Amino acid sequence: MKIDINKVKVVPKSISNDFELCVYAKPDYEVQEWINNNSFHISSTDKFTNIMIPSEIKLSDIFLDAKQFEWMDGFSPNLNKKLHIGHFSNLVISKAFKSLGACKKAVSIYGDTLEGEVKIEDALLSLNNYLKNFQFIADKSLMASQVKYNGNLLKNGTGDYEGTKIFEIGEAKIVGIKSNGQTSYFYQDVSLAELLNAPTLYLTGKEQINHFEMLNKLFPNTKHIGLGLVKISGLKMSSRMGNVILIDEFIDQVKESFNNDLQLIYNVFAGYILKSNPEVDKIINLDIINNPKNSAGLYLSYSMARLSSAGCELIPIDYFISRELEFAYLKAKSNLKPNILFEALVEHCKDINSLYPNNRIKNNDENKNMFELKLSDLIYGCSKLGFFTIKKV
Repeated sequence: MKIDINKVKVVPKSISNDFELCVYAKPDYEVQEWINNNSFHISSTDKFTNIMIPSEIKLSDIFLDAKQFEWMDGFSPNLNKKLHIGHFSNLVISKAFKSLGACKKAVSIYGDTLEGEVKIEDALLSLNNYLKNFQFIADKSLMASQVKYNGNLLKNGTGDYEGTKIFEIGEAKIVGIKSNGQTSYFYQDVSLAELLNAPTLYLTGKEQINHFEMLNKLFPNTKHIGLGLVKISGLKMSSRMGNVILIDEFIDQVKESFNNDLQLIYNVFAGYILKSNPEVDKIINLDIINNPKNSAGLYLSYSMARLSSAGCELIPIDYFISRELEFAYLKAKSNLKPNILFEALVEHCKDINSLYPNNRIKNNDENKNMFELKLSDLIYGCSKLGFFTIKKV
């Protein structure tokens, strides 16, 4: 028998050194049945019921499987402008969701129907460089001009919509093809949903929530997560586009602090993005970005590099050694919130760095083995969020 992972919580290590789960007060019927079915031992206090999970049991075997989408559309920029940090954030979040296993495949539909200040061939060259440097792979990529809707929901507009073709959803009328023949964003998303014909997760700015609510009425197997804005404080350079900060401007501003290491820069930026719920706004403070105490992505990278420089080697694993990290991973995947795993990895690093000063690694195989297990867990956990392995900071 399995239950929803959100039914239980982890008992803090300050209370129990062993991995235990708990519920507030007494278990409800479902949890009690789960306990009985799996023969788990319990202990009770006035406020909590603690549940002991035997070490030989895989947590994935006792919790309901997280829903996995067939497709995810999370990084589909327009090609008429240079990419900015909002696009960078979308790339980071999309990579994290794919690395978590929230989707099987990623699709990108690149906007090429609008004219702008950048030639399409130049925009594609820049885009492909970002995809290569930050190792994000779209399993299917399309141009917006290539997608065609073949269904029968598109109708000739009348009245105020004369000369257009529209989708009618209840009482709402949404333009699909404009009077000049250009397709709308809604037309493109309807066409993509029709083409994919499978459960699909969309990650875009939260200003598009209404747009995707309408899409969901036509395609109930779609889900949208509205992403928060990204703001940067302390940036000395400003874009010619006003308050929009380009990816290149951000990288140029911080590259000297991180030895021109693009993978480290990615980790640092991703730390600011993934430490919070995807739906909330993020603020990146460049005045403290190179301080591991304030920059969580740098802290993870620093912790990897610290153990690597001390002689610890990666032990290849395809599972979590730490039950706490395994639980956080399953919960992050179930709730579509990468920040749950990220927060657990930060706590894992705090544990590593608290042990490091008093546990010599050189000429001590027992300590070295302990730290190598913790390093391997850290790197494996980071890979589940799309972070790079860093050996030097």
